[in-house]
Amino acid sequence: SVRTRGRRWGMAAALTALAALAACRPAEPPADGARPRHLVLVTIDTLRADKVGAYGYDAARTPTIDALAAAGLRAERAFAAAPITLPSHASLLTGRYPPAHGARHNGMAMADDVPTLATALQAAGFATGAFVAAFPLDRRFGLARGFDVYGDRLPRHADGRPADEREGQAVVDEALGWVRTVGDRRMFLWVHLFEPHAPYGRPGGGTSAAARYDGEVAEADRQVGRLLDGLGALRASTLVVVSADHGEAFGEHGEIGHSLFVYDTTLRVPLVLQGPGVRPGVVARDVSLVDVAPTTLGLLGVVVPAAIDGRAFAGPAAAADTGADVPLYAETVAPFEDFGWSPLRAVRAGGLKYIQAPTPELFDL
Repeated sequence: SVRTRGRRWGMAAALTALAALAACRPAEPPADGARPRHLVLVTIDTLRADKVGAYGYDAARTPTIDALAAAGLRAERAFAAAPITLPSHASLLTGRYPPAHGARHNGMAMADDVPTLATALQAAGFATGAFVAAFPLDRRFGLARGFDVYGDRLPRHADGRPADEREGQAVVDEALGWVRTVGDRRMFLWVHLFEPHAPYGRPGGGTSAAARYDGEVAEADRQVGRLLDGLGALRASTLVVVSADHGEAFGEHGEIGHSLFVYDTTLRVPLVLQGPGVRPGVVARDVSLVDVAPTTLGLLGVVVPAAIDGRAFAGPAAAADTGADVPLYAETVAPFEDFGWSPLRAVRAGGLKYIQAPTPELFDL
């Protein structure tokens, strides 16, 4: 990559990205007449795109996600709006970038007047249920709005202290129990799996961190398979979306983990859609997780909220898109909130990526 400095260009592009709001538009039926009746959204915490078989990883053990990608639509270049759990999930569920929804760091509650996938679908008559695996998504931070049921109860340690996470198997068990109560209603189910977030597997056993990470990715994939199998007859009429909130760094750019930097190591995520109305293939353009909300609402036939940063990349709204290059925005305020360092902002457009930092960086992608 080529790096140079360009603060003016970056500030202008960042403002352009934040100002690029899609107009409210009623959804039209998919061209082939099919329309999903239900939506199942699965978010796998800390899953790098390049650790999934469908994204070219030969050693992957991800048969469920790979099968979805083969039968559905895969976004080759999908990016989070923030490399940290709560802000990224809030962007995915609202279609807005962090400055607009307010949950800019773990522990910062989302604004209570921002529409979400859940509030839109609940208003449209859907049964809505969410089941999450980790404390950063606790209901107190605002993501529970619009859900009839929000399963965020975590186990306790032997000494009585509350745990920060729970196993994916427990999350899927609870989710499938709720599915059996839905009856004939249309359904929106969100399931969050914490595998493969650190600490991976069983540290200290002589196995490398990379291998243990791969093992947890395999476990997450297995739980996705259990979830989809458990839908039974509902599966055929369900739009399935599988993605991640952010990636993970194993030393790239000097980072271990995620949250501090906005390089693609921690921003690039898998994003796969499969179900009625979704034409199989690969998305040709860069997409952001803010694009998931308008895309899924359009496919379901539900009106997209007016104030939204994302734009549809599948379905009739995408077919009507002019294809104009809209910049994608990302940020992290974790450096400032956690250490008093400078927050970082990034804009991707036209084959370039600008990072606004104390020493600005411009990459020719």
